[in-house]
Amino acid sequence: MIAYIAPLWIFGVGCLVASVVGKAVKLGGVEIPAITTTRAQLVVALVGVAAIVLGTVLFQHEGSPSAAGSSAVVSSGGSSVNGASAPPQEPTPDPPHTPTTPPPSTTTPPPSTTTPPPSTEPPSAPATEPPASTAPAAVHVRWQGTLTLDDGSASGSPITGWSLDPVPPQRAPLGDLGLACQLSCEPGQIVGTTVVSWSGSAPPQREQCVALLNTHLGQRTADVTPGSIACFGTDGGRVGFFTAGGTAGAGRQTLAVTVWERP
Repeated sequence: MIAYIAPLWIFGVGCLVASVVGKAVKLGGVEIPAITTTRAQLVVALVGVAAIVLGTVLFQHEGSPSAAGSSAVVSSGGSSVNGASAPPQEPTPDPPHTPTTPPPSTTTPPPSTTTPPPSTEPPSAPATEPPASTAPAAVHVRWQGTLTLDDGSASGSPITGWSLDPVPPQRAPLGDLGLACQLSCEPGQIVGTTVVSWSGSAPPQREQCVALLNTHLGQRTADVTPGSIACFGTDGGRVGFFTAGGTAGAGRQTLAVTVWERP
């Protein structure tokens, strides 16, 4: 088997050289043609590595000492190492047994005065209360109040919405919440930076509004009726929700708004 190791190594080195150089290589009687493509170079390099590894494994296996015959066998019958049996030994007779009777005791043992050693058990550790659960930090409300959205007909101003990042909110041409005004501003449709209707009966938590807004990206309007709820996002990255109130006249809509702080 040792005769195959050197050719494997020579073949593996030749493959590696041919894959790197890209030209025909002749090494130790092994000639490898020129390689022109990158894929062929990779394949030839892998073949070369496999040949070197195989040769190394064969070399290590060839040099390892055989375990057969290395251990000396000794029979349980007391035979010597070279296989010759030792002559049996004559049994040694036991000495005759003479019964002896101890003399009767005439002394009384003194009473024991040994004091038992103190207990070495470690004192029990005082009971400790389990650590309190680490609940996520609560996000505080930034602003909460009632807003009135209008079409500006009463004041003659084009500012119809509210920007909800300042405290208190400030009027804006469209803002984060406003009325949808195509031909006329009618209550019942809210437009803003991002607005999504909430289907639950109870007001949402901030995490619920965040999940809802992230699953309805790009939605900017919501149809509302008195008592309906919607989540919204602000231009400054804050999140909140509103509950629609009744209409406050033509072109006007009231909203009960809550805006949370950013975490």
